[in-house]
Amino acid sequence: MKLLKRLLMLVVIGVVILSSVGPVYAQEGGPAEDDPSEEIIQIVLVLDVSQSMEALVPFGEFPAELKDILDKIDAIENDEELNEIKEQLNAIVEDPEVVNARQVWQDTISALDAWFSENDYGESQAAVMAPIANALRELGCDTSYARWIASALTYTEVNYWIDQACPDVEYTAQDQQDIQNLVLYLGDPGYTTLQETSTAAYEAYFDILEARNYNDLIQQREDILANANYEALLEERDILVAEYDIPTKLDLAKLAAKTLLGLSRLDSVAGRRISLVALVRFSTDYVLLQELTTNDDIVDQKIEVLEPLELTNVYGGLDEALKELERNADPDQSTVIILLSDGHITVGPDSDQVLKDIPPRADDLNATICTVGFGASEAHVDKRLLEGLAEATAGEYLFAESGAELMNFFIACRQGLLGEVKRISGIVQPGDAPTEVDTLKMSDNVCELSLALNYVSGDPALSILSPQDTPVDGDYPGYTSQTGDNLKLYTLMNPAEGNWQVLIHGESDSEEEVVYSIVITVNDCASTPTPSPTPYLTPTPLPEPSLVEQAAPVLPLAGLVLFVLVIFLIFHFRGSKK
Repeated sequence: MKLLKRLLMLVVIGVVILSSVGPVYAQEGGPAEDDPSEEIIQIVLVLDVSQSMEALVPFGEFPAELKDILDKIDAIENDEELNEIKEQLNAIVEDPEVVNARQVWQDTISALDAWFSENDYGESQAAVMAPIANALRELGCDTSYARWIASALTYTEVNYWIDQACPDVEYTAQDQQDIQNLVLYLGDPGYTTLQETSTAAYEAYFDILEARNYNDLIQQREDILANANYEALLEERDILVAEYDIPTKLDLAKLAAKTLLGLSRLDSVAGRRISLVALVRFSTDYVLLQELTTNDDIVDQKIEVLEPLELTNVYGGLDEALKELERNADPDQSTVIILLSDGHITVGPDSDQVLKDIPPRADDLNATICTVGFGASEAHVDKRLLEGLAEATAGEYLFAESGAELMNFFIACRQGLLGEVKRISGIVQPGDAPTEVDTLKMSDNVCELSLALNYVSGDPALSILSPQDTPVDGDYPGYTSQTGDNLKLYTLMNPAEGNWQVLIHGESDSEEEVVYSIVITVNDCASTPTPSPTPYLTPTPLPEPSLVEQAAPVLPLAGLVLFVLVIFLIFHFRGSKK
């Protein structure tokens, strides 16, 4: 009896073990595991930071006193002798030997950036400059010295550059320590080697420039400007610009880029989709300031510290953007490159070369290129280049004269990845009653309707009426409203079929007219085709399974039971012999 009990116990244990590890045969046609996939948008901002981005963009006419100063500045900058020097400088910069030396230096920067990323010091060396610049700004120091602090080799160098950045600022030892804490990679042998190589390449580049009298020409230019009292005029201009709150083209480009980030942030908070954003800036050289990231705050910080530099190398900016997509993007996800330029190429490959090389590479990455020319008139930008890039990649081109147009276009480029886009712009006058701006006809296949309202000033808002003239508010099914900086996002999931009215109104107590733009996106539901039976075919009956096939599912269990039985009998008989 004891023998039988032990035998049964072992069999039960074997069955439990086998059941716990699951069947050893494949099962077809069973329930599939849930595999929810998040929608992802990939965006690369490519921003022109050439010197011309310093130009002012007024809301209307310039005040008379400011216009007088600007006319004087313009007369100096268009001096015939200065223009001749500018042409000579451009010729030097485009010299093949100079171009090659600059590329060697650029390659050392790329190697440094890779080292920073691999060793968790930040995505790139340029990324370290942003917090350093912020620290200098808070102290009231010159932020342009952030690059020298970030590329120092010793803490003694760091302290020297802090002194240079803050000549008239009283800062404490703790302030100095706080900046030193941002360059903790100093002393790492890997960094030291790469930075020394980069510094040598930088010096070799400028030695070649020096051999071509580049620095002499720069000095001649500075002497002419000094004799014309140019710096004093610039100071007067800056005082009046601050007083009248007049932005530069770069200020408005930053605002447009930040508004796009705000939309991505709202979209992510609402749980609808994730945005990955990268940032490239280009002038004479070009730098990937931020790899693709979901951290909008980091991108925001790096946009904030952008400053006007020198010439315009469009090819370099786009090349850097495509390299980032090749490294880190998913070609199966929606991708857009947004290129902003305010002029013509003045350094690097010409527009024909850009149009030849860039679109095929973008196509290989399934990336669309949206382009915007920003200036006083379309004659100031390279329309042929910008329009050609957009057309070749199924993107869109826009010429913009104002910040409102820029904001609207940046948002529309992003939203164009989601569905059909419509753009509306207008002005809300003080005291206006709610005014209808559009009637939207929805089909029965719309999954998402979104309205992104963006504005430079004021606080406008939208009202939405359903096809039954019911006001859409927080209690309306599927409706959400979110607010960001200069941006409001209204979203309605699965709107009913029919005509929806959109109205706009401004602040009731405001005396300021509001220039607004609305990007309306209609995102249709993905359709799943219903399979239809194949005509004239009858199913072929499957043969009855053989006896072995029918027994296959229980064979592993039977084998285990038999194995346990054999082991038990062996031990039992050994024990009985003793």
